[in-house]
Parts: sequence; structure tokens; C-alpha cells
Amino acid sequence: IYLNPLVDVYGFPRGQDLSEYATNFEKFDENRNMPVQSWFTTPSEWTQNPYWVKNRILNNNKRYRALASLTANLKATDWLNLQARGNVDYVSDKFDQKMYASTSPAIVGNNGRYVYADTQNFLIYGDVMAMFKKTWGDFTLDAAIGGSINDKVVNSTRYDSKNASLKYANVFNIANIVMNSSASIDQRIDQRRQLQSIFGTAQIGYKEKLFLDLTARNDWASTLSYTSHEKSGFAYPSVGLSMLLDKWVKLPEWVSFAKLRGAYSKVGNDIPPFITNPSSQINAGGEIQANDAAPFKEMEPEMTHAIEFGTEWRFFQHRLGVNLTYYRTNTYNQFFKLPALAGDKYAYRYVNAGNIQNRGWELTLNGTPVLTPDFNWKTSVNFSTNKNKIVKLHEDLKEMIYGPTSFSSSYAMKLIKGGSIGDIYGKAFVRDDAGNIVYETEGDNKGLPLVEGDGNTVKVGNANPVFLMGWNHTFSYKGFSFYFLLDWRYGGKVLSQTQAEMDLYGVSEITADARDRGYVMLDGQRIDDVKGFYKIVGGRAGVTEYYMYDATNLRLREVSLSYNFSKKWIQKTKVLKDVQLSFVARNLCFLYKKAPFDPDLVLSTGNDNQGIEVFGMPTTRSLGFTLKCEF
Repeated sequence: IYLNPLVDVYGFPRGQDLSEYATNFEKFDENRNMPVQSWFTTPSEWTQNPYWVKNRILNNNKRYRALASLTANLKATDWLNLQARGNVDYVSDKFDQKMYASTSPAIVGNNGRYVYADTQNFLIYGDVMAMFKKTWGDFTLDAAIGGSINDKVVNSTRYDSKNASLKYANVFNIANIVMNSSASIDQRIDQRRQLQSIFGTAQIGYKEKLFLDLTARNDWASTLSYTSHEKSGFAYPSVGLSMLLDKWVKLPEWVSFAKLRGAYSKVGNDIPPFITNPSSQINAGGEIQANDAAPFKEMEPEMTHAIEFGTEWRFFQHRLGVNLTYYRTNTYNQFFKLPALAGDKYAYRYVNAGNIQNRGWELTLNGTPVLTPDFNWKTSVNFSTNKNKIVKLHEDLKEMIYGPTSFSSSYAMKLIKGGSIGDIYGKAFVRDDAGNIVYETEGDNKGLPLVEGDGNTVKVGNANPVFLMGWNHTFSYKGFSFYFLLDWRYGGKVLSQTQAEMDLYGVSEITADARDRGYVMLDGQRIDDVKGFYKIVGGRAGVTEYYMYDATNLRLREVSLSYNFSKKWIQKTKVLKDVQLSFVARNLCFLYKKAPFDPDLVLSTGNDNQGIEVFGMPTTRSLGFTLKCEF
């Protein structure tokens, strides 16, 4: 928010002319003998000249990358293949940021701020596998065993003057950074993270109509050093069974294919580095910062247990297909940082805890109706729904706040037992037993709604949709092909903090309309004190409930028109094998609910900034041509 020029474009007073600050974004300060930021008010962490942000907060980011890979195969016998693979990935990132003096004092020292970072990542991956393929009568075996290593080495140095500032104003180099405890230096020398694995997989088939799939894997992670898992690692298997029903049972002729399947699996995940045996570090200026959390010698890797059942059917010579899946996953031994117990040496401690459950359905329908020899139509519908539940956290952890928390005092994302990931807590209106909003009956705030809670104490919604659906179509006629994709998200809530800020300062279209009318309508109640109403509900400390938008929306995600040039013409060139010309448009329009208490859907064609901000729509629609040639 500090470095985003749009924040101040949105919040600029509508009665003033922003253009005068475009070329005059700085003025000369005789006392400091240098240019400083020019703005209609004193620059702070909440407001700066957007043209100053554009011209005097400068970023430079460069990346250099080199990739190399090698694969070797050996056919040992007619049923045994040997394979070895390896790749190397080197990434070098260089970044510097220059923030001139008089930028917001919340983030910049008196003489400016300079950030410089140089990071090299060196990744090596290698594996060897033996692959078997054998048949014994009615039985087949398709299997592989092998091992792999994944090694990552990081070398990095990052300097940041922060509020320690610079010795000389606007001189941006490392030597000019004031090195005291307010500055930051972070250096990693040959920091290594390695994962070693052995694995095996096998598919046993019977008469090509019953298949048993087995996998097993054991990982040894360097992040588990100093724990009981250091030598044994952690193992996770899976087993699946699938049956081709149409080959076991006589089905009607219009059934082309029928399959039933089920699976159980475990998946392991290691932990962040330097948790089991942390150490103190030296900050800028030589100050020693002691580690604040106790070493976690009993750390266990996170484990996800999953079950899945599904079926797949095809009809009418494969022109109609159905694929249905049900799944349930439970993730255990998650990683939490908790306050220390009484008498502990450290301020914090790490624990393994939790049981997070996800369950849902996935459905795919696809069809290829018979039209004419030259005119074809393919269509597919994808539907998915997921229910998330916090089954358990930790006996000493009643709630866990995650996500951004520094820019608002009225909302937070919380994990609470019995709740769900995506739950949003904030301020809400006081309601009576019938669910109606309660209003002040006397005093200066008479007629204004009462607000419940002082902070993020009331659940006001969940960000996750009830279901997602996509529907695509492809129409082909001779060399032409027309394609479009519709995306439908139903349910879920999203919070617009931007709208809350604009309402508080009276610079939004909604507040302008309310001032013109002379009143605000809230849930059927007329409120005449427009300024007082938005002073209560707007801003970072306002009423979160009022800015919770229904996230239901329907998007025209993509449209394309393609033409494949005729083979006869291509053959005459004696050079080209295939030529395709395409026109592609993305995110042309969407339907959504414009206001939290508005039941109607409105259509946006790209000019509705509110809809773009609330639902994360792309700020630019894309139109373009693609020419694809194959030689």
C-alpha cells in the first residue's frame, strides 16, 4: 500500500486538480537545498503524491538464468529399461530500490532509503530408474524403482538502510548506508537444502480389465536434521484399484466405456529450514539478535491422507462422456509457532498439530454431437465443489491469524476449530433476535447503526466459493474454428478495503450519490446523516460486514477464432507443413453483484474499476492475433 500510486489516485479530493501534481510532483526546499515531495497534504504512510511514487521510488530487477539437462536410456532386455536423468538450474537475481528523501517517513529515513540484493540459487536434480514391463499369461506388470536427489544451494546478500537512512541524501550505494540496528543486513553463504529419496511404483493388470496401482516413497530431508526422523526419513505409500466394468459385464451397445476406480494415499512434506537447531544472528551494526524460539527436536513432517473414488463412462461411440470423482483429504502434523510455557527459556515454541479436512466432488461432462461432415461441435462442462473444515488445531491454540494484518484493524483471516480456511472475521452491525440491524435511538448518533465488537471478533464471511464451473465450446467448419469459455463462480465473500477507504473520505461514486439524495438506505432503513454513516462504516477501522461483497460472478474468459490454411496451399510452398492464424480475446466481460446489499447482477465490459478491484479481474482485457507456422 505504501508504494502503490493508485491508492492516492483513488483517495485524491475530487474538488482539486490532480494534473498540477503530475509535473510538479517535487519542489525545491531551500532549507535542505534539494527537491522534496510536493503534495496537497503532508506525506505519510497513508498518502503520497502518486507521481512522486512513480518517479522517485525506483526499482531495478534483473534475472540471469542458465539451464542444462541430460537423459540417458539403456534397453537392457526386452522387459527391462534403465534410465538416468539430471538437470542443473542456475538463477541469479539482482535487485536495487531507490527511495528519495521526503518519501513517507514510515518507511524511509530522513535522507532516503536504499535496498540492494544479490541472490544466486544453484539447483541440482538427478534420478536413476529401472523400469520393468512383463506379461505372464493373464497378468501384466508395469513397474519402476529408483532414487533421486534434489539439492539447492543459496548464496545471497541483502542490504536495506530502512529508517537508519543514508549518510548523504539521495546517494544510493552501499557505502552510504548508516549501519546501525535500524538498518538490515541479511547474508546467506552456501545455505543448502537437500532431499534424498527412494521410490517404487507398480501397476499389476489382470486381463487388461482390472488394475492394481501401488507406490511407495521414502524421503530424507536435511531440514529434519537433529530429529528422530533424520536417519529414517519419512515414508508415504499409495494404493489404487480400477476396473473396466464394460469388460466384465455385458452392457448395452450404446455404452462405449465404463470404469470404476478407488485410491488411498499418503503424501509427506518436510519443514522449513533451521527450525530444529536454530541459532542467533548478527544484525547491522554488530548487534546480536538471539533466537526467540526453542529448538524443536521432536519435529515431525506434515502428512496428508487422501481417499478418492470415481467413475468414468462414455456413450454412443465415445461422443458423450462423464467423469465423476469424490475425494477427502486430511492433513496432520502441521507446523505452528506458539508462545512459550511458563518458565521456558525462549519466548516461543514450535509444535506439530492440526487436522485440516477437505472433501468435495469433481464432475466433467463432454460431448461431440453429430452435425455434418464439415460442421463439428465439441463441448465440455467442468464442475467442482470443496468443503473445508478445521477439525483440530492445538489445545493451546484457540485461533490462528494469518494473511495481511497491518493495514486494517477491522478484519483478519482466522483459523478456529470447527471453522474453515478462508473464514473472515471483522466488525459487524448489532442485530436483534430477528436479525434486523439495531440503530441508535438518542444522542448525536441517533438513527445511525450500532456496531458490534472493537475489532475482528465476528465472522462476516468465507472467501471460498460454493462451487466452480467452466463451460467451453468449439465449433469447427472446414478450416475455421470458433472457441469460447465461460467461467462461473458461485458463492463466497470478498472484502473491498479500497471501497471502505474511499467511502470514509467521501471520494467514491456511492458517497456522491448519497450526498445528492440526502440519505443512505441500509437494509430498508433510511439514514439521513450521510457523513455520520460513512464515518462509522468506512475506513480501515470501519464495519467489515458492510464491505463484504458476494463473489458470485460469471466471466467470458476467452474467445478465439482460428483458421487453418488448406493443406493443398501449404504443400505448394514446399516449405511449410501447417499454418494457423488466430484471433484471441480474453476477459471481455463479467456479471457480478456491485454492492453488498444489492441482489441484482450488473454487467461489466472492462470500465468498472470497482468490479475489477473487488473480484481481482485483470485491469486490462487482451486482444491479439497469433500466427503459428510449422516447417
